[in-house]
Amino acid sequence: MHSQSCAKVVRKGSLKDVETRIQQKLTDFRQTRENRHCYPLLLHNTSIRMHLVDDVFDDLRSNFIDCGGKLDVIVDSGGGDINSTYNLALLLRKFGAIELTFFVPRWAKSAATMLVCAGDRIMMSPVAELGPLDPQITELNPMQNRFEAFSPLHIEATLSLIRDEFEKGNEKLANGLIERLQFPLTLGSFKKSLDIAKEYLSKLLSTRMLHAKPFEEAAKIASTLTEGYADHGFCITLDEVKAIGLVAEEIEGEQLNIIWDIHKLCREREEIKGKQKRKKLDELLKNLPPELLDGLPPPVRDALGGPIMLPPSGHND
Repeated sequence: MHSQSCAKVVRKGSLKDVETRIQQKLTDFRQTRENRHCYPLLLHNTSIRMHLVDDVFDDLRSNFIDCGGKLDVIVDSGGGDINSTYNLALLLRKFGAIELTFFVPRWAKSAATMLVCAGDRIMMSPVAELGPLDPQITELNPMQNRFEAFSPLHIEATLSLIRDEFEKGNEKLANGLIERLQFPLTLGSFKKSLDIAKEYLSKLLSTRMLHAKPFEEAAKIASTLTEGYADHGFCITLDEVKAIGLVAEEIEGEQLNIIWDIHKLCREREEIKGKQKRKKLDELLKNLPPELLDGLPPPVRDALGGPIMLPPSGHND
């Protein structure tokens, strides 16, 4: 009589298989770093918000209490809420009190740029990107009843345009632009968000990465990252990160190979999850009564009945 194994066979390319390979790669990476603890903050399409800070806190308290004050964090994130990100940065500092290093395989954009500035150094792959910190605001335009996304930097550009039109004698055009502006106090609060981002970043840099340098250097870098770029999506690569004055190095050798494998596996994991969610949605739609589907607006109905499309990867804030 032959005994049969009760162990489940893990199908290659399945979600469980990908998760297992990610964990193995993380173990391999730790071995290249003298087995210091490594926290994977691989968020992809998930924004840094309040609930994420709670989740990371619970995870660190459960699994990283004995990290000896040395912590590596692998970051792949498009950003999120600036206040939550500052809180998260201070939390990671507590567990990496002696040495805190951030590794960026591909993305640390927007608020995630502030996060990686909270440690002692930033390690970047040859294609890694940081990005400007000007907050991205989404507000309802009451005149057109639609949401608009913009940066506080756009406000100053708009005010400058209005001044130019007045100086040119185009008062009708200038007054038309003024009528479309939000309430002045609201505009003021939006512009104030730039100051908040600069203050957070100045504090983080001056108390860790640039603690041995005058505070003015941290403040200058903070100003550059919040107001020095014309577009929120600007690609800030390793060379420019160094030129700005941040402490950064290129990931090389076996560490680069492992870090990049982790990045690709995490992208594969997100694709699998996306397909699973769409499959569940398609199953739910099959059970909806036809009259309910017919009652939906044509754009929504067409989208639900169209082919499966996965959203492109990109930063959120």
